[in-house]
Amino acid sequence: MGIKLSISVAQLLLPFFLGLCVGTSMSFLTLPLVCGVAIAVLGVLAIFAPMPKIEGVGKGESFISNLKNAHFSVESIALILIGFTCTATFQLWLNCAQTFGTDVAGIASGDVGMMQTYYSAGTLVALFVTSVLITKFKQVRFLVIYPVISLVMLVLVYMIKSPAVCYVGAFVIGYSGAGGVLQMVTAVANDLFPKIKGTLTSLVMIASSLCNYTILTAASNMSASGVIVMNIVITAIGVLLAVFVNVKYGVLLKNAGMSEE
Repeated sequence: MGIKLSISVAQLLLPFFLGLCVGTSMSFLTLPLVCGVAIAVLGVLAIFAPMPKIEGVGKGESFISNLKNAHFSVESIALILIGFTCTATFQLWLNCAQTFGTDVAGIASGDVGMMQTYYSAGTLVALFVTSVLITKFKQVRFLVIYPVISLVMLVLVYMIKSPAVCYVGAFVIGYSGAGGVLQMVTAVANDLFPKIKGTLTSLVMIASSLCNYTILTAASNMSASGVIVMNIVITAIGVLLAVFVNVKYGVLLKNAGMSEE
């Protein structure tokens, strides 16, 4: 959640940094140069900073070796696929919603950037609210609840096609689509499949990365309305997968040797 918070803060601040460049006639190259220097500094720190020593933990096996020895169930595959679908929900919106706003909903080109601000604000709110809610409710429940909220909002955006609904949709998708669902998928995978949790977490993130490439490539050849429809379909599939995992949750938890309390 801390990592996601950092990403959300950066997304929220980026439009203001761009505005600063425009207002001061500063070159837009300044931003990637500053970010490049920061990444280089962090890379050096990651290489040379001392890491905590954990007793009893030696070198782990390679990912390929773990993958060969892992035994996957239908439920674990469903979690991997949710990593794909939940990523599609917010990535399609993040990269294509502003085009929908200008081409279909009639938002002025000078105002459409506010959708990004509302989206980032929704993500930030979700991180704080969800961090409280997961102490009272099982994380696996949010794998259904948040995608359902996203699904309803996407349908409303597609059907109503108004600037106001697009702005509300940006906040809601930021909250329910990008507010930590991917992180909760990995947490649930770790709880339910402790023997293969490292491998499963890696596969969830690989599915998320594949989504970034395949779905956005497909979207680049579609109309703005077509992208929203595709997002609706993928999000609905994610809901069905999450319902399946929830139905099996009690049995899976018992097999993992944990209590539902």
